[in-house]
Parts: sequence; structure tokens; C-alpha cells
Amino acid sequence: MSLFRVSLVFLIMSLAAACGFQPLYGSATRNADVQEKLAQTYIEPMPGRIGQILRNELLDLANPRGIPKEPVYRLKVTTETRAEGLAIQSDDTKTRFNLTLTSKFSLVNIAAQEVLYTGSTQNIASYNVVQSEFANLSAAKNAEKRAALVAAKQINQQLSVYFSGR
Repeated sequence: MSLFRVSLVFLIMSLAAACGFQPLYGSATRNADVQEKLAQTYIEPMPGRIGQILRNELLDLANPRGIPKEPVYRLKVTTETRAEGLAIQSDDTKTRFNLTLTSKFSLVNIAAQEVLYTGSTQNIASYNVVQSEFANLSAAKNAEKRAALVAAKQINQQLSVYFSGR
């Protein structure tokens, strides 16, 4: 029985190797190449609080050392938010909202002025509405922040996959 399990594991491993599967962060050299290309990306400023949170997180993920002195790539991100009431009471008041953050982005080669990659993300963060206006404002801002942080990670991941394939 154990010989069967061992041979099954080897069979699965050989099939995975044969299909060309390569983990994004599998080798130190590939990871270094992706991180180097991300670090050469200038991330354009974005308007509003959500844009500021999104840009700051993208900067931290792409290049923790700061803005590149001589960027090779430019990333432009646009965002759109929509709040939709979910839980509607009999008196037509809403007690729960879904905040939807849609981000569209494009990666441009600065020297050639050529769009290399475009993508988008959509994130939903929910929050409750209560009697306190301060609590409602705080919950809405927290939902915006959560959605922006997740969007930054998704954009960074999409760019990493793009750079790993080049």
C-alpha cells in the first residue's frame, strides 16, 4: 500500500513538471527579476482618499525603497466606487451597504510610449449602518480602505505574473 502511495506522488510530480508549471516565486532569480521590474515602475498619483491609499500600498508592494529615480515603466490606475444598499427595512432605511471598488490600470513602457499590459480589479467591502453618524462614516471609510488594500495586492499580483512571463 505504501509503495502505491509513493509511486502516485511521483506520478503527480512528474505530470506537474511536464505541463510547464512554474511557481511565480519558485526560484530566487525569477523572483528577483520580477521584483526588479516592479521596482522600476513609476506609479502615477491618484485623486481622492481611495486613490491615495491604493497608490501608497502599490508603492510599498512594488518598491519599498521609494519612487524609482529612472523608471522604465509607468502605471496609471483609475478607480470608481459605488455604494449599494443591501439590507432594506420596512421603513425603507438601509442597514447594510456593499461598497464596490473598480480599478482599471495600464502599464506603459516610458521609452516607447507603448501600453504593455492593461487589467482591472473589482472588490467589494461591506459595512453596517447604525444610529450613529460617526460610526457610519467610520465604517464607510474602513470599507474603502479594505477594498483599496485588496485592489493594490491584486494589481501587484497581475503585474508580477505579467513580468514573470517576459
